[in-house]
Amino acid sequence: MKFFGLLICFAIIGGAVVQIGPHLFNDVMSGIFVLGGALGFTLLKNRPQHMAENFGVGAVYFGWLGALVGLIAIAGNAFGIWGDVAAMGPALALASAAATSALSLVATIDGLR
Repeated sequence: MKFFGLLICFAIIGGAVVQIGPHLFNDVMSGIFVLGGALGFTLLKNRPQHMAENFGVGAVYFGWLGALVGLIAIAGNAFGIWGDVAAMGPALALASAAATSALSLVATIDGLR
């Protein structure tokens, strides 16, 4: 029953990704930021019996940190797009990709526990 629930969750997330466009969710740097931060947080906590829980918590922390780093880069005009509304849309979507991937990862880990 647990895996059926997980399948439903993945179907809902997958349906949303397909509907909106998979290219908007594909960002390697966001994934590396979230997974690397989650792994580092897990090792930092040094509690092997709670490894999955620590990984999930670290993923959430670094997902939101990644989103904030992206927003700071946009606000600081690091990409030269400040004021260009057509260019800011994709940049804002990319900034939120880290938080989205982190929350999806945590939902999966929590569902498997």
